[in-house]
Amino acid sequence: MKTALVFPGQGSQKLNMMKDYYDEFEISKKIMDKACETLNFDLKNVIFGSNEMELTKTYNAQPALLTTSIMVFEVLKSKGVSFDVVAGHSLGEYSALVAAEVLSFEDALKAVRLRGTLMESAIPSGAGSMMAILGLPFEKVEEIVQEIDGVYIANYNSEKQVVVSGEITSLLSSEERFKEAGARRVVRLNVSGPFHSPLMEPAKKEFAKFLNSLEFKTPKVPVVLNVTGMPAKTAEEIREKLIDQLTSPVRWVKSIWSMEEMGITNYIEVGSGKVLSGLIKRTTKASTYTTDTIEEMEKTLEGVMKNARIAEF
Repeated sequence: MKTALVFPGQGSQKLNMMKDYYDEFEISKKIMDKACETLNFDLKNVIFGSNEMELTKTYNAQPALLTTSIMVFEVLKSKGVSFDVVAGHSLGEYSALVAAEVLSFEDALKAVRLRGTLMESAIPSGAGSMMAILGLPFEKVEEIVQEIDGVYIANYNSEKQVVVSGEITSLLSSEERFKEAGARRVVRLNVSGPFHSPLMEPAKKEFAKFLNSLEFKTPKVPVVLNVTGMPAKTAEEIREKLIDQLTSPVRWVKSIWSMEEMGITNYIEVGSGKVLSGLIKRTTKASTYTTDTIEEMEKTLEGVMKNARIAEF
């Protein structure tokens, strides 16, 4: 039996996420306090407050999701959960790198705060966005995207869920094309920019300069990268691919296929929501577990231990 920890990305944030962990576990409280101290602002008040718009801002959502995922990760670790590989969806890759001890929590926090700020300012507000194309094979989506200027594939989420990114006028004019091709649904996403597309190019130079100032250590467990969908070979490759990730698609399906080849039988989604668990279920028959609340985490611990006992026979 082999276990992968997977970490959610932007879009999974919600007010009061992991508040029960903060109240229950001293180790989670310490992570939140460390985040506020490192960033020198009250992130706790943003997450546990009442202003959803403030939390949704890219430069707040990214450190908020990283912090809450690591709050849960530290609890899982204290409960004796072992893991063989890590991966994260977009922003979640930074949480995965903290779990694999490639980056310190503090350095990852500073990186995602800057990343969010640069992504927010890369293109004027409202000039770009993203859409999810549901029920259309990604080969067909690729074919359509190649014919439309200003639209790019951002996420290969599952074999029949692809997210496209681009200029708002090009996106809106492409909507009918996807529907005519047989898409079950085309959903406009509530995001502030055309992430994972060449339109994020202005963010790369300054972000690369910052990442080059950080220490990247050799991973303690394999890290499957978004840009390649494959395990990283070196710490330096991880640094390079984090920079590329800003303008490259997230190859989540390929990441799951890679982990399948590595013998992963259990996936634990660490942090807010159940988005990744849903995508994984569409790609593999492996067991999936969530940690969105303490109650769910306890069910996860029971399930993983039960699977471990079965695997021994």
